[in-house]
Amino acid sequence: MDSIALYEQKLHQTINTILGIDGVLEKTHYSNTQIEILHAWLVGFFINDYEKYLSKNALPFDRRNLQITTQLVSEGMSNISVEVLNQYKTFYTKYLELYQFVPVSYCITQKINTQSRLGLNIEILFDRFEVGHFFILSKMLSSIKKAFYEITIIQNAWSVPIFKENIDNYYFEQNGPEYDLEEAIEQMAKTALTQIGL
Repeated sequence: MDSIALYEQKLHQTINTILGIDGVLEKTHYSNTQIEILHAWLVGFFINDYEKYLSKNALPFDRRNLQITTQLVSEGMSNISVEVLNQYKTFYTKYLELYQFVPVSYCITQKINTQSRLGLNIEILFDRFEVGHFFILSKMLSSIKKAFYEITIIQNAWSVPIFKENIDNYYFEQNGPEYDLEEAIEQMAKTALTQIGL
């Protein structure tokens, strides 16, 4: 099979898989908010897989995901853009632990290695966050800052707009831990769990 045929095969396989996500998730017991989170995460997973496949096989096509974006939009995913796909991929890479909530029909658990996380466990975040929280948190480079905000969102029941506003007002810089950072985060997490009755 030549390189163009290999590329087109992977492109169409990825598009069909992404288009089928909603049908799979609708059969689960998850809430609409959780389905939205998993939908974004799965799109990110499949876009990451698509990019890795092209790179591994030295296929010099679709380097900025313009082709797959155009195809997805033409198939009715009008909210998709190159930037949105990048956002989904970043979300996937920063929250690999969410794989445990993905329906087993995707068989992706063996492909993902996750490290132990700082602060609250992923089950609590999945139960209480909106996808917008995850998108904002995914952009944070500091694991301390990310864990601090994860806990603070839970403690204060921040909506996504309030979370954005507090970031703009430098909430972490004014209220975050100054020393023994990981220990301080773990103590914050314990306090938060007590607060929410866990």
